[in-house]
This record gives sequence, structure tokens and C-alpha cells, in this order.
Amino acid sequence: MIDKLIADDVKKKIVRDLTSFFLHKHYCENDDEALIAYFEAPFSWFGAAEHEYAADLETTANTFRQFAGKVPLCNISDEHYDVLLVAPDVFLCTGRLWIATDPSTNIYLRVHQRITALFRWTETGFRCHHIHISNPYSEMVESDIGFPTKFSRETYTYLQEQIDSQKKNIEHQTNILRRMSFEDSLTGLCNRNKFNQILDSWQDEHSSPLGLACFDLNGLKKMNDRLGHSAGDNLLRQAFGEAAFRIGGDEFVIIDDTHDEAGFRSLVLSVHRDMELHGISSSVGISWRASACNIRKQFDEADRRMYEEKKKFYLIRGNDRRK
Repeated sequence: MIDKLIADDVKKKIVRDLTSFFLHKHYCENDDEALIAYFEAPFSWFGAAEHEYAADLETTANTFRQFAGKVPLCNISDEHYDVLLVAPDVFLCTGRLWIATDPSTNIYLRVHQRITALFRWTETGFRCHHIHISNPYSEMVESDIGFPTKFSRETYTYLQEQIDSQKKNIEHQTNILRRMSFEDSLTGLCNRNKFNQILDSWQDEHSSPLGLACFDLNGLKKMNDRLGHSAGDNLLRQAFGEAAFRIGGDEFVIIDDTHDEAGFRSLVLSVHRDMELHGISSSVGISWRASACNIRKQFDEADRRMYEEKKKFYLIRGNDRRK
């Protein structure tokens, strides 16, 4: 027999602990038999859903037993309980706490739960006569047993849709930023950043045949003023696509590993002729390797040959910038 002289303050603490025990057994362990062991008639129960109600012990106990295996694993936090002595040896406990489904369940729900429980002190300890769960579970349907599973799964689906949508938005924005960082704003061609990235990624010897051409264009601005701001750029873009880079001013580079030597040289010379036909004089330096090569050395070679052509251009009478 338990000592009847236990102080009411001690009994209040026991009631608080019991209420927390009930919640943890139900939501964290799905062990409702542990709760039922404390139930005693007369008994009444209000559950989370509108249809969850019972006014007798047998119905309540049978309903709680149906919860077995139905309540997903939850985590409880921020518990707060208050206990009132409402009659001799009768204690009313009210509490607030957060209940959140464990991420392992693939069900996402976090709610602020409220509970009211009525306990009576007896010679064998505390007995429970009433439980009232109050939380925003109006979405519970009759097929839900002890937990708003349908609503939680719908919430999870919605959450996943929003995450996927945000991922797509982030990916889209990232692609825009990546394109802006690698695209020349004036011509729309690949810029020096992209060119340097390729040089870095191919710093070891490139295994396949590789053609590299350096262009220095003269009169590009005049042509663009006459035919449109991107007319000269389009000639390079149409011929080489993403293989064309503007590395500064009127200097452009072509990196191509899709043609053989004859095809590459023919394509470069074709662009050179088209430039001349549109009033753009260009100095071109070409470097070709049929086997493994160092792309930086190849670029230096093409760049040197381009500057040799440029010197010849300015030595021609009428093209001397000092005149």
C-alpha cells in the first residue's frame, strides 16, 4: 500500500511525469498498453479527430489498442505541464508540447499539441479517468487511426514538390549565373573565363588531334556599325559555335577537336575570307597537333603566329598605324 501521507506537491510532480509518460509511450513508442494499464472506470476520452470520442473504459481501451502499429515515430520537445488539485486526491493536468514526426518516417508534420488528463490518487497509486487531446487535426479522416496519416503524407508530398520546385529554380538561376560568368556580354561568345577553364582542364596532354586558331580582327567595329552589332561575331559563331572564344578586345580564339587538319584549316580560312569580304581584315595564327599535345604551348604557338601576321599587316603601306 502506498503511503497516503505523500504531500500534494509530490503527487503533482508524479502526475506531470505520468502525463509526459503517456505522450511518449503513445507518440514515441506506439505502446498504448502502457497507458491502458493506468485507465480506470469511469473513463472518457477525446482524441485528436472529431470522430475520436469514447465515454466508457472498454471502448476507450479497445480504440487505443487499434493504434498499435499505426502511429508513426515522433519526437517530443518543449514540454510544459501544470497540475491542479481539483478535489481531495483528484488532480487535473494540462500540458503543451511540440510533436514532430521523425524524418525516417517520410511523413512531415510538426504541431503544437495540448493535453488534459484527470488522475485520482488511490491506495495502489494514480489511476487515470480522462484524457483530452487538443490540436489542429481537423484534417483527420475516418480512415486515420490515432494520427492524421493521410494529411501528413499529403503534407510530405507537397513539401517534396516545393523542394523539387526550389531545386529547379536554383538550378535555373545557377545555370544563368554560370552562363553569365562564361559568356562575353558584348558578343555572346564564350569569354576569357571559359577559355581559361579549358586551358586548366586540359593542362595535361590532350590525347586527341587538336586545332587552335587565334584571330585578331581589324575593323570589327566599323562592320558592326554598318551591318549590326553582332555581324562579325555571327561569322565566328556560325562557323565554330561554342568553340569560339573572345579573350579580349578584338582577339578571338578557336579550339577545335572535331575536325581533321585539312577540315580545320579549311574552316578557319573560310571564316578569314568571309571577314575580308565584309570589310574586316584579320590576322590569323594556326596551330595543329595530330597527337598528344600541351594546349598552352599550342595556344602560345598560334598566338605568336597571329602576331607575326599582324606585324606584316601593319607593315603594308596604308596600314601603318603611325601614318
